[in-house]
Amino acid sequence: MNNVVRYVDRVSDLPDSILCHILSFLSTKDAVVTSILSTRWRYLFTLLSNLDFDLGEFTSSDRRPKSSSSKIFLSFVGKMLFFHKTNVDKFRLKCGIRVDCCHVYGWILAAVWRGVKHLDLNISYTNVKTLPDALFACRTLVALKLDIHFVLDVPKGVHFPSLKTLFKILFSSCTNLEVVIIEKCNMENINNFNISHHLLQSLSILHSNDSSNCWLIIDFPNLAYFKYIDHVVGGYSLENLQSIVSVDIHFIIEDDDLQADATALFREISNVRSLLLSSTSLKVCFLHNCLV
Repeated sequence: MNNVVRYVDRVSDLPDSILCHILSFLSTKDAVVTSILSTRWRYLFTLLSNLDFDLGEFTSSDRRPKSSSSKIFLSFVGKMLFFHKTNVDKFRLKCGIRVDCCHVYGWILAAVWRGVKHLDLNISYTNVKTLPDALFACRTLVALKLDIHFVLDVPKGVHFPSLKTLFKILFSSCTNLEVVIIEKCNMENINNFNISHHLLQSLSILHSNDSSNCWLIIDFPNLAYFKYIDHVVGGYSLENLQSIVSVDIHFIIEDDDLQADATALFREISNVRSLLLSSTSLKVCFLHNCLV
């Protein structure tokens, strides 16, 4: 008598919430592909709470024209958002020159209307000049990351009542802001870079461009952690840092940077508990007796 082995698909018997959690570890493109597995999986992608759209995933290595890749990408994102049936927790969009601004605006608005909490926009070399006004009044937004290659025109009516983590700019109106990361900010025409917030706990300033003539002014009474990986700027004014606990300073030194004085920076963090300095930071310190 032959033994008959019967295979039971126990994975497909799991509830939608668990299957969608499994799909969240895939890219959105790959998650959609699972719809061909069976009727059970056919529409699960419409319930994903994390959406990740990257034009690079649609650019093949063959001789297909780039315009064809962008058309496929536009169609994919449009259909995905059209059939999507639930709120969005995380929304990431990465695209470039081959995506028209009207599509970008529409996709961002779709994320806002679906109550997005974590928004990551990487938009480079497009004809995008600004972002939709509705984004700046998104009540559900908790974390915002902007990697954009254009000057951001921020409207006056900014209101982010839930925002806790902000990457790049927009400090006022974020009443619950706790974390700020400023990276690769162009300070060529900025004389005074003034940032302040009463609840901010963590501030990182990383790899700014043309900052040698800029005066850095920060005022954070609740700041506990400060990370600075950058050139020595024209001057420092640090106020209300009585809560500071940990500081990490790594000066990026070029030949002319050795004449720059960072005494004011170290004077204002003299009560810090943990201080991490790179070798280049120590060089600046000893040159100007900053630690005396």
